[in-house]
Amino acid sequence: MKVALLASGPFAIPVLDALHQGGADFELHRVVSRPDRPAGRGRKPRPNPVKIRALELGVDCRTPESVNTPEFREEMGAIGTDVFIVADYGEILREEVLSLPPLGSFNLHASLLPAYRGAAPVVHAILGGEDETGVTLFRLERGLDSGPVLACSRTAIDPVETAGELEARLSELSAALLLEQLPVIAAGNAAGEAQDKILATLAPKLKKSNGLIDWDLPASSVCDLVRAMNPWPLAHGFLCPLQGKTKRVSILRSTPGGDAAGGPPPGTVHEVDAEGFSVSCGRGALRVLELQREGKPAMDAAAFMRGNPIETGDQFRASVEVRR
Repeated sequence: MKVALLASGPFAIPVLDALHQGGADFELHRVVSRPDRPAGRGRKPRPNPVKIRALELGVDCRTPESVNTPEFREEMGAIGTDVFIVADYGEILREEVLSLPPLGSFNLHASLLPAYRGAAPVVHAILGGEDETGVTLFRLERGLDSGPVLACSRTAIDPVETAGELEARLSELSAALLLEQLPVIAAGNAAGEAQDKILATLAPKLKKSNGLIDWDLPASSVCDLVRAMNPWPLAHGFLCPLQGKTKRVSILRSTPGGDAAGGPPPGTVHEVDAEGFSVSCGRGALRVLELQREGKPAMDAAAFMRGNPIETGDQFRASVEVRR
């Protein structure tokens, strides 16, 4: 069975590695990835993680501007690929492309479908307070992550795990799940089971503004936001000290920090010691463990405070607007 992998992001790298190692039932026939895009301060074209890894492995990697073109369909039809595996690719495949391989097109998705369909399933699972998630291998069809499910792999979500750490674990699970199911696909037995549309939930793409902290929320919800927004766009706000200048600050790690009932208004630093500080929330308080000033390296709270003194009464706000 000849396999083409359509992938771009880091989630797909363990899948690429697993397919490259080969197996009795398949061979990696082609890698298709997104074109180089401008990145960094210089805005120079930069290849995506899958293309970089494919070049390291010496694997043939094509980067068309779009796979939904007659030229691409003709090229892929000519090389006789049997199945498409899609993982963190970055473009919606039209039906004419999905129907090219005789054994079908399948996607690896970082949730237990039909929950969290969309671009950011890991983030939204954490924001939703889930204690379990997983990866799903399903047959691609017209519609957002709605095709028949071939198989799932489940895992618990650690209560201190960030979105980046969880996605890295799920990427390894996805590679293992695919290797388990490739013989089923090769045998032509991958019909899959229809998803229950009633249970479907959405996980839309993130914006930078999603990371803005609302301190009126309970401390547990703010903590989930901090985990979910790491590594991007990071949970953030503005530290307005009683003395000194306002600073844009991102919080990278935190934990619920006890009861602040009857204490200062949400967003107020109410407890400071040598190791760190706590900020009052709508219910409870958030103990800040790691944070980062804009344009500066991340550091633990104690190190941050040595260069940026924090005292009781300082405030975290959603904007630089001064409140009287």
